[in-house]
Amino acid sequence: MSFDEQNLEAFIELLKDKRSRLFTPQDIASLTKLINSVPDDIEKLSVAIASWYEKRPKILDAQLDILNNKLSNNTSFNRVSDSNVTDVNSSEYQLNKQVLQKAIEQISVSLTSRTSTPRIKDGKFNSKF
Repeated sequence: MSFDEQNLEAFIELLKDKRSRLFTPQDIASLTKLINSVPDDIEKLSVAIASWYEKRPKILDAQLDILNNKLSNNTSFNRVSDSNVTDVNSSEYQLNKQVLQKAIEQISVSLTSRTSTPRIKDGKFNSKF
């Protein structure tokens, strides 16, 4: 597996990880805009993401932790699908822009639900207004 593939898979893992709290709504918005502008090419996506996270020290540190842990433990990267981790040899899985966009969408939904504040109307709790 190439470094670009490892980088993308580590980033997707980071998006799906508990450390995803590192991402702000603004981060997700800028990341979405960036990914939408990059062609569906592993190398170009990897370079774009690396340039993006290099400007965000906490996200950079978390990304490097994932990469270093996988490499130092001689752990092979598991291919990440929509919501499952599948076998590296699975012929059904293909790392691409769509998989990355799906992970970004999932964290976006998660962030939206975390940041929506419940409100009280007429003395009753209501989370939707």
